[in-house]
Amino acid sequence: MPFSSENYQHPEFIVKEIEEGFINLQFNNPKTLNAFAESTWRGYQELLEKLDKDPDTNIILISSSIEKSFSSGLNLKDAAILTQLAEDDSLSYRQKYDTLYKHIIEFQEAISTPARIRTPTICLLNGISYGLAMDIAATCSIRVAVEGVKMSIREIKIGIVADMGSLQRLPFLVNNKSKLNQYALTGEIFGAQEAYDIGLVSKVCADLKSGYEYCHELGSDINQNAQWAIKGTKDSLQFINNGGNVSTGLLDIADYNAIHITKIPSKF
Repeated sequence: MPFSSENYQHPEFIVKEIEEGFINLQFNNPKTLNAFAESTWRGYQELLEKLDKDPDTNIILISSSIEKSFSSGLNLKDAAILTQLAEDDSLSYRQKYDTLYKHIIEFQEAISTPARIRTPTICLLNGISYGLAMDIAATCSIRVAVEGVKMSIREIKIGIVADMGSLQRLPFLVNNKSKLNQYALTGEIFGAQEAYDIGLVSKVCADLKSGYEYCHELGSDINQNAQWAIKGTKDSLQFINNGGNVSTGLLDIADYNAIHITKIPSKF
């Protein structure tokens, strides 16, 4: 079935086809610099899962439609609601704990969607990329940054511990854990070159336009490959990133390849 953006409607996102099999999911809330409210992260999960289930989707680009920001993090109104809950004397400690714990787990599940689905993702980071932006980037298969990007594991600056996955995933992705610890413990802002130097991103582009051009070329290259090979490769890499062991990974891919190769018609 041909791709139709009408099937992916959400007020805070734009979903469009770059080419058949290659889809761009864009954050599109300029008023908040793409801050995430509950409606945002639930919509994000829903759209990604729907794209992943589409039999024609091979690769997804996650990006922003605005130059100023990829995402400024958690929406302050949502943060205020959680603070009010914690300070509500009419609720018991257990009621507060259970409500907050459930909320955090559901939020984590939504932000973790790119790591959980079988479709690989490219993340294009630009402008303000604070807090949740880093959590989202950490879940993606490939990360690209634009010059002038301002990255920060910002949560410690507002008095909480980052709880959406950056602290759990980034140590497996970067080559300088001391620098990562520094960024996480200070909440300091760092740029594209620093992100490249620690291995967080694989490419730095001069501006958002050239960033899109690079990601389009990269995604198109991936998209030319057989879908079962694309998704099997993503699964295998994600299994190890999630802490899986090599022996199990080898057994799993032996089974996967045996199933799919026997379905490929012989050339002889």
